[in-house]
Amino acid sequence: MRHRDAAFRAAFRITGRHEDALDVVQDSFVKAFARLSSFHGDSSFKTWLLRIVANQGLDLLRKRKLRLASSLDAGLHDDDETGGGIPEPAAAGENAMESAIENSEAAARVQLAVDRLPPEQKAVFAMYATGDMTYGQIAESLGVPIGTVMSRLFHARRKLRELLPDLADEAGSSDGES
Repeated sequence: MRHRDAAFRAAFRITGRHEDALDVVQDSFVKAFARLSSFHGDSSFKTWLLRIVANQGLDLLRKRKLRLASSLDAGLHDDDETGGGIPEPAAAGENAMESAIENSEAAARVQLAVDRLPPEQKAVFAMYATGDMTYGQIAESLGVPIGTVMSRLFHARRKLRELLPDLADEAGSSDGES
């Protein structure tokens, strides 16, 4: 259970749904246990496990491609009482609530954008975004060269900047100097 949180974070970033991530993690641990004899220690156990998680997550996405596409479509075209899913600001004294709403909306928009990435880019981005893995570990987990990881991450970031230009501008201005 030591790597459960890292596995869940990676699965959630790949699948985009809490329930799917739980299923992927459970299936991955079962598969890892069943294949424990095939773990030879060439990489860390965590890297080996996260490779299984990534593969299980991508398999789930392939199986549910139609469902995900239709839910993404619905998420982009919801007609709620605010018209576009972005609430109008509340009374002036409710800054904390406004901030919480803005953060949850931004998170939802980011997840929708991540869902639109090609599966290979999504897997690399998910593993990188958890903050638990280096490029080398991601490459090892996915069985690809480190240059491929870097390329997929570059293209994923570029696509996300295209899909979320307003958030990219904010991130760029706050990333200046730390």
